[in-house]
Amino acid sequence: MNEDILDFLKQLIAFKSVSSDKKQAESSRQTAEFIKSKLKDIGIQADIIENEKEGTNPLVFGKLGTDSDKKTILFYSHYDVQPAEISDGWDTDPFNMTEKNDGYVYGRGTDDDKGPIAATIFAIKELKKENEELPVNLRILYEGEEESSSGGFEETVLKNRDYFGKVDGIMILDTSWFTDEQPSLDYGFRGITYLGVEIEGPSSDQHSGMVGGTIREPLIDLIYLMSKFVDLNGKVLVDGFYDKVKPLTEEETKLYENLDFSLQEYKDSIGISKVLTEDSTQTLMNMWRNPCLSIHGVEGAFSGSGAKTVVPGKVIGKVSMRLVPDQVPDEITKLFTTHAKAEFKKLNSPNHLTITPLGSGDWWFGNVNNFLFKAGKIALNEYWEINPSFARSGGSIPIIPFMEKTFKAPAIGIGVGQPSDGAHGQNERIRITNLIGGKEVIKIMLKNVGEQVQ
Repeated sequence: MNEDILDFLKQLIAFKSVSSDKKQAESSRQTAEFIKSKLKDIGIQADIIENEKEGTNPLVFGKLGTDSDKKTILFYSHYDVQPAEISDGWDTDPFNMTEKNDGYVYGRGTDDDKGPIAATIFAIKELKKENEELPVNLRILYEGEEESSSGGFEETVLKNRDYFGKVDGIMILDTSWFTDEQPSLDYGFRGITYLGVEIEGPSSDQHSGMVGGTIREPLIDLIYLMSKFVDLNGKVLVDGFYDKVKPLTEEETKLYENLDFSLQEYKDSIGISKVLTEDSTQTLMNMWRNPCLSIHGVEGAFSGSGAKTVVPGKVIGKVSMRLVPDQVPDEITKLFTTHAKAEFKKLNSPNHLTITPLGSGDWWFGNVNNFLFKAGKIALNEYWEINPSFARSGGSIPIIPFMEKTFKAPAIGIGVGQPSDGAHGQNERIRITNLIGGKEVIKIMLKNVGEQVQ
């Protein structure tokens, strides 16, 4: 049976479904068609749904069961992947899944997100073989643009909302375990707002030997301005930024008690000797449940090797803020814009400032006491024989709060792979033990959800 799921995954990996590469559009469509055919093979109604955004990959919808006495569970994953070439530093062809003697299979998408798709399809297949009828109704929602900001996803789902009918719970198969040895259930992601801070001066780039010392250089203004966004201890200096941050509760604090988090291992993993606080729990909170501001780079400034004595006429600083309950992205964007303009005014500069929103997404905070988390805890305990952790992420998956609102149903994140799998990097992998375990956990969860309504 393990050979079957590995063979399926190998076929799935072979499709170069790189959503950021429009030359792979046909390969992405073939991926969707392949998944559709495999869903149909196990008795699931499956359909290719064209994306509402022109030039983007289609979605795969599926459904099985309409028993009103059963809960309906919606599975979400994505079939598109990040770019990958052997020349990037891979040891093997990233689109020819390779099994090594270390217990892992290697290939682009093995962890993110084709491995979880394989685990889900085989969990359903085996449940159908074991039972005359499934314990729940099932719905499938697979997209092909997640690695490219889910273009068209919301519009397409809203247009086709009736396809799914009533949904009781959403299982997100697009996360990983908390640590390599500790399976987890995910209950939260931070939101985000991303902005460009543009300062324009001369009509074009200038030679520093001609204008140096005679003008207010845009890059100098930008550097000074960006120093007014966040202090050296990570505190965001935007007025009103923290006003709506939900206070820490005793119940939430307890969720950090069963987390096997090594501060030293964390520092080693990112190659630093010191973090902002040596308290491991506080570091996790800073990573997961506290908001922050990061400066990512400057567009328009010289960044090549060697020397180039140019004074850029226009520069754009890239800034993002990770947001938490109950911050609102649009409100934070306005607060930031007001703050930046006020600080720039203090510079008394002849240059021109423009703040441009470049994207945003809501935070997600789930209820760890609902039926999904109860079923998940039982499943992880039963299969892995370990008390699972409840984990959050400092990253952002805006489609989760969107789906909760659209389907009026709670969500849960189910990790299949390990954090060391290198999801977006070279030599992405998944441990075969995790792939099989993910399949079994899904089966146990669905059985438990079915038992809860009997």
